[in-house]
Amino acid sequence: MWSIIIILLIFVLVLLAYLDTRKPRFFPPGPAWFPILGCALKLRKLHVETGTLAEATQALATKYGPVVGARVGRERVVFICGAKAIHELLSRDELNGRPDNVATTSRTGGERRGMIFTDSEFWQEQKKFVIRHFKETSFRKEAMWEMLEEEVRSIIGDVKRAIEKNPAVDLHRFFRIHVLNAFCFLITGQTSNHHELIELEAAIAHLAQSVPMAGPVFGKFPFLRYICPEYCGYNKYVAIHEKILAFFHKKVKVLKDASNSGLIPSYLDKLNSGQSGESFSEGQLLALCLDLLVAGYDSITNTLKFAFLYLILHPDIQKKAQEEIDTVLQGRPPTPEDRPHLPYVECISLESIRMFTGRSFFVPRRATKDTQFNGYFIRKNTTLIGNFRDLLMDEAAGWHNPEDFDPDRFIRDGRLKIPINFLPFAWGKRRCVGEMFTRANVFLVVAGLLQAFNFETVPGNPVTVETVENFTPTVNHYKTYVTLR
Repeated sequence: MWSIIIILLIFVLVLLAYLDTRKPRFFPPGPAWFPILGCALKLRKLHVETGTLAEATQALATKYGPVVGARVGRERVVFICGAKAIHELLSRDELNGRPDNVATTSRTGGERRGMIFTDSEFWQEQKKFVIRHFKETSFRKEAMWEMLEEEVRSIIGDVKRAIEKNPAVDLHRFFRIHVLNAFCFLITGQTSNHHELIELEAAIAHLAQSVPMAGPVFGKFPFLRYICPEYCGYNKYVAIHEKILAFFHKKVKVLKDASNSGLIPSYLDKLNSGQSGESFSEGQLLALCLDLLVAGYDSITNTLKFAFLYLILHPDIQKKAQEEIDTVLQGRPPTPEDRPHLPYVECISLESIRMFTGRSFFVPRRATKDTQFNGYFIRKNTTLIGNFRDLLMDEAAGWHNPEDFDPDRFIRDGRLKIPINFLPFAWGKRRCVGEMFTRANVFLVVAGLLQAFNFETVPGNPVTVETVENFTPTVNHYKTYVTLR
């Protein structure tokens, strides 16, 4: 009797394991699925072989085509590669959703909040408010530009003091606090004290180092948060986000009766007006602050880290930019309004953004209904991930020698010319709301520091470009030999 039960149990388990390896009908081609794990081991192997996740998915696309079907844990994932397929992804409303899983909700108290990982009417209302706020307040007022200019002056002052003791410095260390202060000003409308900025920066740095580019492992295997919450990173992930939210909660308390141009006072005015929709709440405000800071701050600081690494590797580019700066500015500090008059410096900024973003992925999307894509059937709630590398660092997308740092690729007949596939801030309804702030920030830091200093490799310590995949892509730690001009 017991032998029959055991045989039946084994049969059922084998059958379930087999069914777990079957792909949905008309699902995009891709690696074989294994029970429970899906393609996780294959993706991990390719990641190790190629060096980066972006190149790993490119390798899959070479074998299976521009639309690759996979499964990681229980999650169905479709990788979108190639410029044509990515353009279609960005233009389809039914592919504008965001994944709804433990990784996207545990960061905001277990609920879908914020703007990055929400969708439908909720997201539309929140994005509409944020865009209107940026257009009507921060970006139309001189205060925001003055703040950025002041932060650049502060970076220059800090670097000058540092090189008096030792000309070999870690520039990234100077970017972080000042860029963070600019972000906090954007959100709160006021500057923050140095001590609280240090604590906030430490939390963000901890998050960036703790969460891999592929996302936390418990996001793909949710059961791990119950079995080993510490080992799988769940406890740390939640604790770091709670610390950042607590920072903004304190700011909300202070700013309840304030009247300035920050996002928090404007949002509180909306809440107190009695005309806010159901999507507006204080918890949602905190999540918005979290999204703006985490998504933007790490991207800007790492873009600057790429920028100055390439500048010390290409002294000819550095010299050409400095000649343009000296000719146009005549000794006065740069402002955001100088961007059209300093096209080569602007091109350095754009090329740095390309080099940073081209090593990452679009924020994952979710199919909000069953649909067809590139001839394949995509079920509702399938996750779709576009590969930025195919759009920004591939000859097939129109980039000549894409691995080379070449600002001149953005110049045509002496004028700035943006290629059609330069979409580091995405396109369509999901276009990044912080594009203007990011571009102005990178431009001002590059222009200001090139005006004040010369940058070289540290004698005896050559540097190379080697991608490090944290929360966003970065490069290995390096120091720069800095001298006053």
